[in-house]
Amino acid sequence: TATTGGIGSGSYEVFDQNNTQIIVGNQSSYFRNATPPAPGTILAKVTGYIQNRDNVSGTNFANLIIPSYPGDVEVATFPPVISDVTRNFGVVGYGVDVTVSATIFDPDGTIAEAKLFYRKNMGTNNEILMTNPSGDTYLATIPGENDSTLVDFFIRAVDDSGHVSISPSDTSSNRFFYFVLDRPLTIQDVQYSPFGSGFSGYNGFEVTVRGIVIADTSDIEGDGSNTGPQVYIQNGTGPWSGVSIFGTEAQSSFRGDDVSVTGTVTENFSITQIGTTSDPVVVTTLGTGQPIPDPAEVSTDEIDDLNNGSVQAEKWEGVLIKFSDIEVTDENADGLPGPDEGSGGNRNFGEMLVRDAMSVHETRVELQDGTHQYHNYWANELQNEPIRIREGDTFDELIGILWYSFGNYKLLPRKNDDFVGHTTDVNNESELPTEYTLSQNYPNPFNPSTKIQYTLPTTGNVTLKVFNILGQEVMTLINNQQQTSGLHEVNFNAKSLPSGIYLYRLQSDGFVDVKKMILMK
Repeated sequence: TATTGGIGSGSYEVFDQNNTQIIVGNQSSYFRNATPPAPGTILAKVTGYIQNRDNVSGTNFANLIIPSYPGDVEVATFPPVISDVTRNFGVVGYGVDVTVSATIFDPDGTIAEAKLFYRKNMGTNNEILMTNPSGDTYLATIPGENDSTLVDFFIRAVDDSGHVSISPSDTSSNRFFYFVLDRPLTIQDVQYSPFGSGFSGYNGFEVTVRGIVIADTSDIEGDGSNTGPQVYIQNGTGPWSGVSIFGTEAQSSFRGDDVSVTGTVTENFSITQIGTTSDPVVVTTLGTGQPIPDPAEVSTDEIDDLNNGSVQAEKWEGVLIKFSDIEVTDENADGLPGPDEGSGGNRNFGEMLVRDAMSVHETRVELQDGTHQYHNYWANELQNEPIRIREGDTFDELIGILWYSFGNYKLLPRKNDDFVGHTTDVNNESELPTEYTLSQNYPNPFNPSTKIQYTLPTTGNVTLKVFNILGQEVMTLINNQQQTSGLHEVNFNAKSLPSGIYLYRLQSDGFVDVKKMILMK
């Protein structure tokens, strides 16, 4: 049986009669561009090869099945298809009835019943039998409610064979919703997403909100390829108070402008945004040179490496925040230190991992998109450019906008003054070691990161690898890299590995040493 989406376009999860689950992958060009079966579809068979991947996009799936050809997925029965769910009002006023419409049909039968279930302020469900005025259109009207009521709803359809579909398919993590408001809409209303999907209740609707520009295109220029200039506005402080705006008029705004913006709410690669390329925001400047909201103090534990939509992190999306008393635990979050070598080589997308002194978990900081001098040497031309950040560096504060891209929440600093109190971890060359040593990792046991220190009496090539208890290599931390004499420290992040005993081995110019460490999750 097919369930919700998997790890990208065309992928999805399935489970059998024993409730054993697996992801159907999308490596085939056919299935990458195909529409996945609707949740509840019974599949007669799925044929493909098995691929092993650890911790796929925050899931616990170790294996995927990869179909290649159209006939590799055979459908047995189809459930009803529910689509185009919308309401007749985007911004809902006090006491206003709301009509919800949806397109519902059954590919291999007829619709026996369609119902809308709604709640007020997350209370008990109320059900409304939907009417079918014509064709595949179904309607239900939710009665008007009091001011500030949160109304959420989903639709359930049953076909003539008893097969059931629900939209959204997982109501524990996603529902359609709106506020009943007897006041102007705010950024907080637009950004609020309490169920874990990351979607706004105003997605697809035109809204007007007011805020102070906290980042303009001179702050966030983009990396020149994957991302472009960004503009953010914020209303006050606290969770849900910031949002991205898009369009020509947005790009003409400046930090400190007090603006009113009107545009359509969209989810652009999992970022809630007002305005699109085809429907840009309209900006009215109400004042200039206004004070910027103070950055909210957030811990790296709160952001962590949580999945998209996780309320704990999502509530800070688009908001100016700061981490305090920060250490760089890994200068390259996606590979070894040094430049990006492209597909098949060392990857470096300009992101580092940091952790504050009171936290256990790390989170990412994006260095490529802001307008500042700080970098992690993601390209060869940066070798002699200031200011290279290295593992072990510390900051009194790191300030920026919380952003989401490529499967991760990350801090996006704007300019140099967002990096406060930078201290570089430099070896004291007057106290060079006289022998090779490999220290016990710290902390030990650990979860998920630990530090490994070693000393080199002379310049030489270094290899540092990690093995499981069976002697199988699981990760290469340093691969025959030339390093100078002195004390060196490597951060080992084992978030993709299971709990257990591991060995780490250092080799350099005839010196070999091995030590044991314990990962406890």
